[in-house]
Amino acid sequence: MPIEKRQALLAAGPLSSLLYVAATDGVAAAKWEGYRRTEQMVSELLAVGSPGRDAIVPLLWIYTLLFIAFGVGVWSSTHGNRALRTGGGLLIGYGLWNIAGGFFPLRLGDETSVPLHILATNVQLALMVAAMCFVAAGFHGRMRWYSIISLVLSAVMGMIAFMAAPGPNLVLGIGERISIGAFLLWVAVLAVALWKRTLSRQAAEGPPS
Repeated sequence: MPIEKRQALLAAGPLSSLLYVAATDGVAAAKWEGYRRTEQMVSELLAVGSPGRDAIVPLLWIYTLLFIAFGVGVWSSTHGNRALRTGGGLLIGYGLWNIAGGFFPLRLGDETSVPLHILATNVQLALMVAAMCFVAAGFHGRMRWYSIISLVLSAVMGMIAFMAAPGPNLVLGIGERISIGAFLLWVAVLAVALWKRTLSRQAAEGPPS
């Protein structure tokens, strides 16, 4: 794959992270009068019956397409590194699962929707954790340690937020956002790391003959 195409695919990662934040705590939260970002779950913004759902769904489809493109970019930028290639495949799976997970949303005021939503979320979390583990294994030095720290932070804060549910409370709202934010930032940092690695490899190999 041409380097320009790989770079464009990798750039989709940071764009997807920015779009996710803008779509949830930006667009959707603004349409819900009285919604408290520091105390309520992000999932509520996506729930059926949420005032911002109609606005956020198209944006999340774009987010999903960008994330899948990013996964393909990671997959194509591994240069024979099996761990990174596996991580890229898992990131693609994570993006695709966003589509499947959309069939199991929360429904405001409907407790029967919670078990399936939790199951779908757990599958997504498993793909996320596995991807971060394989990417960590595929790097050495700072990126490996950054991946490990990001994974631990995201997992710990996610569990803390889960135990604080259903809320609303500060532990739930802030904890969940730290958990999500750690992953979104990791995606952006991974894109930059692979971009630099690709450019360094190209410089070492010289221009194509």
